[in-house]
Amino acid sequence: MEHSCTDLPTRIYVDGYVVDFATGEIIAPDQFKSICLDRSKPQQPLYLCRSVDDLHDFLDGVDLRKLPPLTTSTLIDARDHAHGVWRDTKLDCRITVPMMNTLVALRGLVKYGNVIMMTKADLAKGLGVLESNLMKKLAPLVNANLVRVFTSRHGIRTGEIKLLVNPRMVFRGYDSHRDQYVDWWYRGDAPDALYFNQQEHLLKVA
Repeated sequence: MEHSCTDLPTRIYVDGYVVDFATGEIIAPDQFKSICLDRSKPQQPLYLCRSVDDLHDFLDGVDLRKLPPLTTSTLIDARDHAHGVWRDTKLDCRITVPMMNTLVALRGLVKYGNVIMMTKADLAKGLGVLESNLMKKLAPLVNANLVRVFTSRHGIRTGEIKLLVNPRMVFRGYDSHRDQYVDWWYRGDAPDALYFNQQEHLLKVA
């Protein structure tokens, strides 16, 4: 499955409606419109988070102190493995120094799992680029299937951005959960419940 910064969605979300990107036809009301508005509803699962506020609300129910420490070992292992594949097979899947530097920077922005949700301006600042150059900065990682990008065209709040980092590279959580995410990443067809369906281990004690 290929994901690139230039992929156009078939549907977009406009003023609470799902709209066909090509024709402009209104398909249906956005069933998740109330996620950012109605606080009386139960906490949304992570995969439905479409804004910084959604992610903040989700993390309010999680004790991040219980997570294993986040290290760079998986990044280094993945880089070395990719270099070994290139050396043995001449298939160039190497992680270059600029790509590695960007991944290390993204690692510092992951609060839980492999998800980053923030404003485009804050992400650009975190990566040391102008907001206008943000997608160009992410493009090598997207094209290498190391990062997936979601914006307002995919239902994310305008001005904000959601990134999923390849969990082989960066994952803040338990190894058993990471293995599930890695499987999902390469299959691309996991059920929605896969996202943090074992959250009970991390719930805050009242």
